[in-house]
Amino acid sequence: MKTKKVLSIVLSLVFAFVLFGAHMLFAEKEEERPYLIGVSIWADSGPLSKKVISNLRYAADVLGAEVEVAVDGFKPDNQVSNIENLIARGCDAVMICNCTDAVVPKFVKLADESKVPLALYFRKINDPEIKAYAESSPYFIGNVHEDEVAVGYSLGKALAAKGCKNAVIINYNKGDTTAENRYVGYKKAFAETGINLLGEQWDILDAEKAANTAERFIAAFPEIDAIAVGGGGGGPLSGTIRAVKNHNKVGQIHITASDFGPDIENSLKNQEVAAMSGGHWTDPFFTFILLYNYVDGHPLSDKVETITMQPIYLTSVSDAQDYTKWCMDEPPYNEEEIKNMTVKHNKGFTLSDLRRIAAAFSLEDVMERHK
Repeated sequence: MKTKKVLSIVLSLVFAFVLFGAHMLFAEKEEERPYLIGVSIWADSGPLSKKVISNLRYAADVLGAEVEVAVDGFKPDNQVSNIENLIARGCDAVMICNCTDAVVPKFVKLADESKVPLALYFRKINDPEIKAYAESSPYFIGNVHEDEVAVGYSLGKALAAKGCKNAVIINYNKGDTTAENRYVGYKKAFAETGINLLGEQWDILDAEKAANTAERFIAAFPEIDAIAVGGGGGGPLSGTIRAVKNHNKVGQIHITASDFGPDIENSLKNQEVAAMSGGHWTDPFFTFILLYNYVDGHPLSDKVETITMQPIYLTSVSDAQDYTKWCMDEPPYNEEEIKNMTVKHNKGFTLSDLRRIAAAFSLEDVMERHK
């Protein structure tokens, strides 16, 4: 009997050890699961969206994380369902370029209910009530955006430098903070330089609608010498260029745009575009860095944060060549630089460091770091 009792104790200990070992192995595997960051984006085929996605996947790969991409067509209902679905798929955090302020509370509610951190990219929140609501959430981490008023203002001044006097604006969604802030910047530059704003058209998100709109403006205003394209991922710019070329007005009607088109160098070389802003696909990269540090247990702040950066401006063929070489052919931040933006790999890294890096981003900055 005594032998049986000892055997029973030994077997119990062995069983317990096996269970403990299995539990530890399971826990270790759980710990090793890569972080999954969900990204809702307007499209996955345009010049800007493709670069956003490839850059995020590059950064995720460097950090041993993964990115789940969902296309929303820049429509509120799609955006809400995308966030809901990304959370349901097990994403550790989600990020989105919201099409309006009004849709943000729905994202925040989903984040709160699921306890999944949320951040915005390319956007600030203009509406004070919605901003306050979002910032009251423990799961709204913040946002990264450009100084969009400065973008419109700089491009408006570029049109004045070309001698333009009569302009129209082709912009995308009303209610979109980026579109509206760029519009404010253009209007400010036009007022300061004496450029007449002959007309404006909103809700233009693709090349065909932009081409038709530009055609109508050119027919209605024979004196037109400038078209400001608010943005839209490159499609509206290509459509506007097509319309100007159809009227043999290249070099007579000067175009400025945000969101680089597919052929930047030739657009500048052939005088199809006077100046462009772009390269700002690093904006969602910084949003990703904020979220990665958060889900890795090293939040860079204990409150909601906004990071502001500037896009790259191109006004010459040599600018475009440098941009292609230093920012397109190679990522703007290499593996070492990306790792150093995480507390996991760089214990002393802070929010101030990330702000400094984002504020410094420019073509000259990339060339200096990687020369």
